[in-house]
Order: sequence, then structure tokens, then C-alpha cells
Amino acid sequence: MRALMLTVAMFSSCIAGTAFAQRSVHDQMNEMKSKYPQSFERCQALATSRGYRLSDGEYEARAVMMFIEGCIMGRQR
Repeated sequence: MRALMLTVAMFSSCIAGTAFAQRSVHDQMNEMKSKYPQSFERCQALATSRGYRLSDGEYEARAVMMFIEGCIMGRQR
């Protein structure tokens, strides 16, 4: 019984991790924008002033998203 419960728990965590990883960067940015509209705009302006480019490339968009996320949490000044 314990082995079955452990297997089910491991399987469900793998599915949850995969579903999270499949969200696009733009979906995550839109979610942040809807949760923190004023902070998002200020942090996005700070990111562009520091040389980040708002482009459609996945790599650049992920870097901008990480910067904005850190800025909203208060890590960027």
C-alpha cells in the first residue's frame, strides 16, 4: 500500500512539473502583469533602461521575465 501511494505521489509531481514547464514565457509575463500591474510597468521600464530588450525571442524574453520578477520582489534597484 505504501509503495502504491509513493508511486502515485511521484507520478503526480512529475505531471505537475511538466505542466508548469510547458507554460510559455509570455504567459508567465502576462500573469505577472495582471497580478502586479503598476510594479510590472515600473520594473519593465527599469529593465529596458538597463539594456534588456523586449523582443519575441525566447531567450531574451526569459531574461527580461526573470529581471522583472526579481524587481517585483525587491531584488533589483
